[in-house]
Amino acid sequence: MTNYLVRRVLGVAVVMFAVVTGLFLLLHASPVSPVNQLAPQVAADPVARAAVEHRMGLDRPLVTQYLDYVGDALRGDFGTSLYDGSSVADQIGRALPISLELGLLASVFAVIPATLLGAWSVLRRGGVVDHGTRVLSVLAMSLPGYWLAVVALVVVGDSHPDLLPNAGGFVTFTEDPATNLKVLVLPAIVLALATFAMLTRSLRGGLADAMASDHVLFARAMGGSRLLTLRRVALRGALVPTLTVAGVLIGGLLSGTVLIENVFQIPGIGQLMVTAFQRQDYPLALGACVATSAIFLLLNLVVDLLYPLVDPRTAAGVGRDKLGRAA
Repeated sequence: MTNYLVRRVLGVAVVMFAVVTGLFLLLHASPVSPVNQLAPQVAADPVARAAVEHRMGLDRPLVTQYLDYVGDALRGDFGTSLYDGSSVADQIGRALPISLELGLLASVFAVIPATLLGAWSVLRRGGVVDHGTRVLSVLAMSLPGYWLAVVALVVVGDSHPDLLPNAGGFVTFTEDPATNLKVLVLPAIVLALATFAMLTRSLRGGLADAMASDHVLFARAMGGSRLLTLRRVALRGALVPTLTVAGVLIGGLLSGTVLIENVFQIPGIGQLMVTAFQRQDYPLALGACVATSAIFLLLNLVVDLLYPLVDPRTAAGVGRDKLGRAA
């Protein structure tokens, strides 16, 4: 178990290093310089431009800039915003809890109904519930999230405007929990719809295969009911591939709320990232991207650590893909 844990942690560290390196090089490869976003008289004056580039460290070699950034980031310092000079870490610290709350609420709306509906459709396989579940999941995956968010914003905004956050008047959970949850319910439902559909299909397929396996048929032959066999035998076999899908999808919910936050004007990390790119605020954009990548990788690390609890063969070195095929 210790070797398994060490391998997973080292894997996350290597991927995070590659993500930071790639994002840093991509942003610095852009032909647009951050200095051009300053006042025109400063950008046009070679002396003033050189002074600003020296202050920002842009005149140093790229390797030196990269090593300085990595060293500062390891200490929690992501630099200062080029737009207003504020701390990037402080801005991320204010926006990140909002996105995490929205992603967590969307995860609840996706996982619980998907688990119940996926299991119910297997118990009623070939019936109305099963066919309805498959149709509903296909429709949910087919609807574009951005379009659905705009439609929900227009329809609900006309009939129930109190369910939408006011422009610039978003209330955090610590200030007013009831109002905060009320305005996050609709964005969370829109965000969770595609994840709900994919989890439902994944769990239904895994349970259907598990219910047709020999050990489940043996349990049924020993007198176990369909519900008891599904809950105590088949569910364990279907949980490994479903955990793989859930880890990726929920990681996307917690870190990829860019479109939904912009449509509903929620001041989370997604909206902060878009604003940073619009202003070409490189330190803020890079810090926001690194933060979302770290959340995604950490959540997938948690999912990896859950595998030995579900199937002890994982800790013995059986790969995730092999386990998925076996299940």
